[in-house]
Amino acid sequence: MNTPHSSQTSTGKGLTDSSDIQSRNESHQRDSKITLTHKGEPNAHVSDKQPPLTHQCATKRNAIHGEDEKALQNSHPITLNQDGEMFAQTGTLMVDAFYTDDRCDKKFVKHCLEHIPYVLRNRARQQYNHLRKVKRKGRFDANTYLRKLSEYCSGFHVVKSMNDEQIDTYATERANECHYVASNMLHEGESTPEVLAVLEGILRQNDINPRKGRDIRGDVARYVHCNYWFKKLKKVKARAVEQISRYMGIVNRQSQIYITDYNLRDRREAKRRTNRFLESMEMINECGDSINLKEASDRNVSNPVNRRNELMCRLDGMEAYANKHGYKATFLTVTAPSRMHAVIRTGFPNPKYDNTNATQTHQFMSNQWAKSRAALAREQIDYFGMRVVELHHDGTPHWHLLIFVNPQHMYKLEQIIQDYAMEVDGDEAGASKHRFTAKRIDKKKGTAIGYVAKYISKNIDGYGVDDDRYGKPANESAERICEWSGLHGIRQFQQFGGPSVTVWREARRIAIKQHYDDKFLSVLCAADSGNWCAFIEAMNGSNTKRNDRPVAIYREFIEEEGQFIEPIGYVIKGLCCNSEIYISREHEWTLRNKDRAQKQALSETAG
Repeated sequence: MNTPHSSQTSTGKGLTDSSDIQSRNESHQRDSKITLTHKGEPNAHVSDKQPPLTHQCATKRNAIHGEDEKALQNSHPITLNQDGEMFAQTGTLMVDAFYTDDRCDKKFVKHCLEHIPYVLRNRARQQYNHLRKVKRKGRFDANTYLRKLSEYCSGFHVVKSMNDEQIDTYATERANECHYVASNMLHEGESTPEVLAVLEGILRQNDINPRKGRDIRGDVARYVHCNYWFKKLKKVKARAVEQISRYMGIVNRQSQIYITDYNLRDRREAKRRTNRFLESMEMINECGDSINLKEASDRNVSNPVNRRNELMCRLDGMEAYANKHGYKATFLTVTAPSRMHAVIRTGFPNPKYDNTNATQTHQFMSNQWAKSRAALAREQIDYFGMRVVELHHDGTPHWHLLIFVNPQHMYKLEQIIQDYAMEVDGDEAGASKHRFTAKRIDKKKGTAIGYVAKYISKNIDGYGVDDDRYGKPANESAERICEWSGLHGIRQFQQFGGPSVTVWREARRIAIKQHYDDKFLSVLCAADSGNWCAFIEAMNGSNTKRNDRPVAIYREFIEEEGQFIEPIGYVIKGLCCNSEIYISREHEWTLRNKDRAQKQALSETAG
């Protein structure tokens, strides 16, 4: 576990050079006594007279959502235990609720609970009391369980036990730490890449992967900003709670399926706040036309209905193209090794579980799929299709692959994918039956899209499906699956071997005119009519290299600086074909607060 550093307060804004940072930091340096160690890393000792941290970032966030700013003044203090480790006092440690009267046991329980997230302490108490009631070795088993759980939890970041106010305080501390280190290093003549390397080290200490930005100044500006830290630490906490819950056996079909109730509620609240923000904002262009931001959001693929309809349209086009050009379909299911599953089918703990989290499992399967694709490329096998990520009840992902391939290459394709799917732990019990399955689509029994439609629906909104595979209502399961995907940053659906869907979406924005180039006109007509099969043909077929496609995305580079003192960069403006540019986004839209704009308009009218 990373022991957090303490540091001074400052504005946490972006920086441009050493003089700019130093001027912002001068007033604070008079109050702070932090010193720098090797390469500018601050030590953990802070003056007792350190000024209290501000809640500037949280105030801004809550003001957007219309919340009372004074609520921040009642945040719980972050305290240190006797070992110098931070934990959150979001409530009592519940020591008295544990079934023991022994003073040493109570002290032991209190020490263990300091490392366990507060939202999971009640479940730990239930299991401890259950084991303690067993007459033979009950005390030993209960204490052993709590000790192992505490040791496992101690490996996660300290934010796992913090509430939002405490995370905001901690984020401000880390942003100030980065700000102080960067300003001192730049003042001493260190180069920006050296500063960035030190700041990335601070991020890694807090279980945050540094971003791979194109502009070093933009990266540094983010690392010294409290809002950036707050968002990242919130994600660290959510994933830590999720993985510890899987370790405890909470996530399963008998309890909380797919995702913990805690993270589900948290993400529901985040969506509610987002919708509230979208409804309060509007976009206006240079012509004076305006549109509500929520209405604009509901018209794109972030709307589950639109997302499902587009996926079904593309799959239908794939099947039509395959039938037209003599491809056959096969439906493959690839499952991770048993050691990556937290619980077994019945919901009991899996004794083989090696604490692999969902993201690592998905990455493992992605690596094996990359090996398969490389082998298929060496064999010059022509194929295309769609990948769907589905969940076991314990939150462990597995893959479904709908692949269209030339009939003479069908067996070779299945064999290659099976070989790499079974490359790791392929000799374990039950692997030959459960780790890889292949079902060739028989047109006499049904279509390929009919076979995969239920997987699309129950992973988006549950439309047309009564129950999932575990007997849970499909619409409720779909919500939990989508939130699981967002929590872990895993893409649920991925097309391979076909043309860019971004070109398809931009083409649907452009009005058809007869004087356009014939090739470009065929792409526009296919996209406008919703015919994915014709679109594939107009884009020179499946498995065509990007440079050989007739139409590509056109982007313009925006020199204007964004929030973090770096150019906004390349933004999509339209399509290009045969060196001709076709603009799909003609207007420049500006975001503004709807209520504020209305009040301003009324005051101008009255004046």
